[in-house]
Amino acid sequence: MGCKVKYSKKGLMTVRKSLLLKGLVLMIFTLSCVFNSGCSVIRDKPAKEDLSLVLAGITGSDGVTFKGSTMLTKGGKTVPESMIFYEGTVQDHKKVNLYTLLPDKSSATKKSANSAKDLKSSITSMKAFHSQLEKKEGEWVALTTEGSSEDGNPLALLNPLKQLEELQSMEANVTEDAGAGRGTNVLRIELTPAEARKQLTAELEKEMQDLRPETPDSAGKITKNDQAVTQALVELWEKKNNELQQKLKQANVETVYHLTVDTKHNLPRKLTLNRKVTYSEAGNESDNETYVSQVNFSGFR
Repeated sequence: MGCKVKYSKKGLMTVRKSLLLKGLVLMIFTLSCVFNSGCSVIRDKPAKEDLSLVLAGITGSDGVTFKGSTMLTKGGKTVPESMIFYEGTVQDHKKVNLYTLLPDKSSATKKSANSAKDLKSSITSMKAFHSQLEKKEGEWVALTTEGSSEDGNPLALLNPLKQLEELQSMEANVTEDAGAGRGTNVLRIELTPAEARKQLTAELEKEMQDLRPETPDSAGKITKNDQAVTQALVELWEKKNNELQQKLKQANVETVYHLTVDTKHNLPRKLTLNRKVTYSEAGNESDNETYVSQVNFSGFR
């Protein structure tokens, strides 16, 4: 004979309330994970897919403005010529204009006399550059305009669209940082050691090639003295290039990007880069470098 369990009317109501309470708690927890960026348990899509959506969003915009800066420290000291302040615009999805800005000289009055002197010296030594870039057949090409092809123009490397495009194809670990502000996600993009070294090597080798002395097409059109000067410059360049290659072999490179994303429109708000270069050989601590850059996006149309 089976055993029957009897519930009183009061007992049934208690069980029902308990189930409803558990369901309500589960729903609140689910909603908090959806709306709180610090909770990464529930995601509509992987972080790497967010990166693709951001690139699609910015390339699909009719226009955007941006403002950025860069700085390099070596052995714990700032390299003055590495400080670049720039602005730019993106137009027609594939055209980028960039130009440098000089820092506010009034900030020198807030520093000590020596610091102000150093800042003034660094400001006056800065050149004003601009660059016009256009994407043609999948490649970013610098358009030749007055002042854009001067030696030492760094702006082509700071093209934010190119940076976002390269992040898509690079080997990297993409995760979502906790604690982003309302309506935003922050993607942490850490390049693999091999990819970080490859990126740095490509950038430095391009800079070295841009500095390579030009040799005259016809030796008969220059004097022997000019030939000697040119030969000396070429030999110096080759020496420095060999030194660069040796240092790259010893370098350990760590590169991390942070991309702040407007989740409503899938558009970038800010892109930062932190690259640390250390050397395995003892005694080279003074050569350790940290490169930092930041670019903020606004005015999407």
